[in-house]
Amino acid sequence: MEGQGTGGEDPPGKGTPRRGGSGGGRPSEEESKNKPKLNLQIKTLADDVRDRLTSFRKSGVKKERLLIQHPIDSPASINELPVAQPLFDERSMNLSEKEVMDLFEKMMEDMNLNEERKAPLRNKDLTTKREMVVQYISATAKSIIGSKVPGGLKNSKHECTLSSQEYVHELRSGISEEKLLNCLESLRVSLTSNPVSWVNNFGYEGLGLLLDVLEKLLDKRQQESIDKKNQHKLIQCLKAFMNNKYGLQRILGDERSLLLLARAIDPKQPNMMTETVKILSAICIVGEENMLDKILGAITIAAERNNGERFANIVEGLENHEALQLQVACMQFINALVTSPEELDFRVHLRNEFLRCGLKKILPDLKEKENEELDIQLKVFDENKEEDSIEMAHRLNDIKVEIDDVNEVYHLLYNMLKETASENYFLSILQHFLLIRNDYYVRPQYYKIIEECVTQIVLHCSGMDPDFKYRGRLDVDFTHLVDSCVNKAKVEESEQKAADFSKKFDEEFSARQEAQAELQMREEKIRQLEAEIQQLRTQGPASSSAGAPPPPPPP
Repeated sequence: MEGQGTGGEDPPGKGTPRRGGSGGGRPSEEESKNKPKLNLQIKTLADDVRDRLTSFRKSGVKKERLLIQHPIDSPASINELPVAQPLFDERSMNLSEKEVMDLFEKMMEDMNLNEERKAPLRNKDLTTKREMVVQYISATAKSIIGSKVPGGLKNSKHECTLSSQEYVHELRSGISEEKLLNCLESLRVSLTSNPVSWVNNFGYEGLGLLLDVLEKLLDKRQQESIDKKNQHKLIQCLKAFMNNKYGLQRILGDERSLLLLARAIDPKQPNMMTETVKILSAICIVGEENMLDKILGAITIAAERNNGERFANIVEGLENHEALQLQVACMQFINALVTSPEELDFRVHLRNEFLRCGLKKILPDLKEKENEELDIQLKVFDENKEEDSIEMAHRLNDIKVEIDDVNEVYHLLYNMLKETASENYFLSILQHFLLIRNDYYVRPQYYKIIEECVTQIVLHCSGMDPDFKYRGRLDVDFTHLVDSCVNKAKVEESEQKAADFSKKFDEEFSARQEAQAELQMREEKIRQLEAEIQQLRTQGPASSSAGAPPPPPPP
């Protein structure tokens, strides 16, 4: 998320426009041309929330969230600002003090500055503010109108040569993949460098078109190299688009956004996946209270499309040791998900799901890497896990237990239930576990379904209410479900065996072809040798008869 943002740490006044001339009179035309353009350095939204990932929820403290208003369906109009006039024209210089101050506040709001960055600018004198307002009005109008340069997208430096509506027209026209790549790169720069009003003007229709193109590319079964590049550029455009309050509102207001972002978590494209999980991490932190449920729902649906575990791609991203930034981003996203719930039960559940999905095996290797960013995220993960363990111990009467150890958990549970009213039910559950068929395929599927049911009941996400009054919600015939799971497991194993056999067959076939080729070469060599031997045999008697000495004369 570049260019735009919500805050910053630079010293006051850094990057603000310089005053020109004496500051009192009307500047000359030459001075106006040489005057530096308005160039405010703004910290990005990602930078503003990234550090918060290292200081997540502490026990008993509710996590602070940014308030996100619901998006307005009508596009914001730039008409609130005066129509652009030539720089320092008579009308601009004759603005009243109140008009200058009002426009100055609108300018700072449009530049996406927070209160910390606004404070030093407010201390500027009226003349400087007037000059900044005039420059801003002129620059904003030009960026929205566009340069109208034919073929502007061919600019090698990707300068902003199109207005927001011209980009909308380009996206709507269905341009070729190569032109789309250039268009998206130019759009990314424009979304990054232009004020919020420009993004606002583009976003009313532009966001929907970006999502349409991304969905179309993700749905393609055979993806070419250019398709993957366009997907990455689209993610970068969405990242730049949401780097302000308005863009974030629009992203969160479109139901497809989270699902498409979840589908873009693709370990085969590490650069795109890095950008994607960073976006989802930021949304998880600054979004509304139910944002975690929406993100988890999107990830779950995306995983179901590929018949996989919902966190499998995130964990697979951690296994890519050649992409360090991807590993950092994935750990950042895991921390954002695991530390978001206020309920201890849900935090433990999410963390255990990640560990069960393969994170437990990867953590030791990650901790051996010497990288400050990754170490910070691993430290956050371990510290929050330790805090939850302490909180769990308090709940269990200060009994410290290693929750990842089967024996310790079983003995703790047994000691908790021993000689209580729950003991008989616990025994009954264990006895029923013994009745599960000792079948290589069936048993894991039973435990998988049981784990899902227990999770839903205990965490109250769905299933039976805590009062246990309505038994009908658990009156489910699992026969078909178990059979389906077993059949799926058998199919997956059969497919794996078929793949192994196919690989073996290919290897054997290649070896057979090589052996046949070697045999043919040897047979050819044998024929050559036999021909040479035959030739030597025919030449032998002739040479011996011709070269023999004459018999001696008779005595």
